[in-house]
Amino acid sequence: MGALKTESRRRLDALNSSIAKMKSSTTEAALSCDQLTKRARQLDSLTSPASDASSLLSKTSNNLGATLVLMKDAREKFDTIRDCEPAIERLHRGVVTLQDIKSGKSKKQRQNPFSEKEADKSVILSEQDVYAAADSMEIIRDAYEYFLDRKHWRSTAQALSSLERVHQMGVSSMCILESFHLIDSGQAVRIKRVVKQEGEEQITPANETAEQTRDRLAAALQNRDLLRSIGEFEEHQPVEARLVRELRGIFECLSGNGFQLVPPHKQEPPGLAHHFGIPANRVVRTEKVGSGVYTNLVQRPLKTGFPHVDAYGESRKTVAFQCVDQYYRRLKAERKRNTEQFAANVVGDPADAASRDAVRCLEHAMVVVAGEKNVYRTIVSPSLTKIIDEDAVNEDISPYYRKACAAAYSHIASAVVDKTMDIIETVFLKEGMIGHASGANKAGEAPPPLTVRQAAAAAAAGLRMLDGVRMLGPSLAKLCDMPIGDGTGEEPQSLAAILCIAIHRTTVKNTARTLENLAKAINEDPVKGSAQRVKDARVALLTIDVVRAVKVISPFESAYKSVSKRRQLPWDPNMGEEAGELDSFIRFLVMRLVNSLKGKALNYTKNTGDIGLARSAMFMMNNTFYLRDELGPKVNVDEEFRIETSWFVDKVNKLFESEKGKYLGQWEALNTHLTSVEHDELEYQKNDTILSLDSGRLIKSRFSGFNEDFERIFEEHKELCVVDPRLRDLLQQEVAGVFLPLYRKFYDKYSKIRFSKKHQNEYTKYSPLKIEELLNRLYIDAE
Repeated sequence: MGALKTESRRRLDALNSSIAKMKSSTTEAALSCDQLTKRARQLDSLTSPASDASSLLSKTSNNLGATLVLMKDAREKFDTIRDCEPAIERLHRGVVTLQDIKSGKSKKQRQNPFSEKEADKSVILSEQDVYAAADSMEIIRDAYEYFLDRKHWRSTAQALSSLERVHQMGVSSMCILESFHLIDSGQAVRIKRVVKQEGEEQITPANETAEQTRDRLAAALQNRDLLRSIGEFEEHQPVEARLVRELRGIFECLSGNGFQLVPPHKQEPPGLAHHFGIPANRVVRTEKVGSGVYTNLVQRPLKTGFPHVDAYGESRKTVAFQCVDQYYRRLKAERKRNTEQFAANVVGDPADAASRDAVRCLEHAMVVVAGEKNVYRTIVSPSLTKIIDEDAVNEDISPYYRKACAAAYSHIASAVVDKTMDIIETVFLKEGMIGHASGANKAGEAPPPLTVRQAAAAAAAGLRMLDGVRMLGPSLAKLCDMPIGDGTGEEPQSLAAILCIAIHRTTVKNTARTLENLAKAINEDPVKGSAQRVKDARVALLTIDVVRAVKVISPFESAYKSVSKRRQLPWDPNMGEEAGELDSFIRFLVMRLVNSLKGKALNYTKNTGDIGLARSAMFMMNNTFYLRDELGPKVNVDEEFRIETSWFVDKVNKLFESEKGKYLGQWEALNTHLTSVEHDELEYQKNDTILSLDSGRLIKSRFSGFNEDFERIFEEHKELCVVDPRLRDLLQQEVAGVFLPLYRKFYDKYSKIRFSKKHQNEYTKYSPLKIEELLNRLYIDAE
């Protein structure tokens, strides 16, 4: 027990000793920490200034680096003029060289002999020169934007002015170079290669008939190969590969807003409104006929707000207009040469030849527009594709650029369509003579009225041109269409498309006037006067001309319907689908002819005696037979146009038979002398060999009366003429049938009786055979 206490005591003493020692160590450690803290504070007070200085030095170094980068970038931007101007200046000198070459100036004329500075500056541009200038233009635009953001710099104003000057030089030079390339490339058409079949006459637009033209165009429209089947030329890409690359480079450089340094248009350029949404009623002739221009709407300069687009439009407009103009001049020269060469044997009509050439010009215009569309797609369309690709990321592209390109194409196509419209209306006014009746010569006298032949030729020419316009107009309008694609909804019609509509409208109007002139010429053909009372009562020139008129207009049923649907005609008050067909117009012409013939026939009756009535009847028979023969129902399937409707047959046949009856009535007077002498009235003398004097007088009076009337009628009627041998034979037979059977019976009975002692042969001098011979001489044309 004691031992346990002693051990416990010892352990407590050891624990107290350890605690005392720990306390002493803790006190010493606290003293050491206080000393370390003091020393750390002292060290911190010594190192803090050095750290702040180091931080400031780092910031300064970074600022100096950024300043150097800014100064280097600014130096590069300030050096833009020095770096880019040579390439643009070279482009400018090259353009000046081209201008001198175009104007015919020589190398010596371009130099100044009194100044060494004016050395030979002529430059022949290469493709790389154009690319270098385009790259320089892009660098200039970047530099311009750079300085716009730093307007507070002192040198910014001068830098901006220099950049604007060089950039404008580049834009002007590129536009001029673009014009040179597009004009020098020439026409966008070339002559077709025609393979002529051996032994066959090649039918071309130069010699085909109106029916052949219509059939060819209808087949081409149906098979969708119109551009292959029209005209003597075909579309062609005239710009060679190198020039295409250069032009694309120019358009890529200037497209969108690349032609200017300021922000893009916020409002539509005023010049664009001229090419879209023009009312159709504003398209009227403002220029002189034959001047080459129809309306002044196409003469305004192109101002789209984009100079390179304007240069493209004006250049190709010049080429396209000359293409159509030169073709038309060649056709006119050929037509004039053929007329002079074959003046004695002219085949066809001047109006028909002119209308054929007008349709050929319309076909050529379509090929020209197609060729220009090809040029547009080659040169302009790639820049539009680039804009579409950049639209999503670049808001600085002008939204009116696409519309400007479409306006430039419309500018080109408008010149072609306008020239074609002038050609067509020139034919109407000159060869078609639609203004002839209302005009006056220099002396103030009204011109002579149109003849039926002239009016018919003009009407057929108008219908032929309308046929071409009606068939080709929609396709031409489609070729002239170039979508704007600006996303603004329904797109307005371009000027070119409106002119296509105007071609159809003016052609319909002028064709209607030619038809009215034809009806008027027939209606006003002179009735009175000796010229209208030909002595032999043959077929009137009016009838021949009307028959010809009906035949020349008969192939144009669709063209006539196009007129009647849109114009109210004097003989047809209906319009639209209720308008009459061509047959109604032909009926109107024939009825006007019949009325005129009746008036002319009535003038024959003014002559004294029965011969006036005979001539009147013969005149009507000649004309109605000619009408029936030329226009009556077909006998053979292959015959040309015939009037199959019943009104014509009934009217003409009835009139012919009526006049024939009147004419034959002139010969029935001979039958009054062919009455029988009763047997109990005949007394003979001298053993029944000769009649008594009184009985002989009965027979003598009959023979002498017959002879006198026959001679009189024959002398009068032998002046009448029947050109048609069928009608002549018919009338000779009909006339003989009136009196010859009765005369033959009378002659056979009484010529055997001796009723005159000395002059029997004089009374019986006209035997039935002699009468037949004389009748066979009737109505033969003395010429």
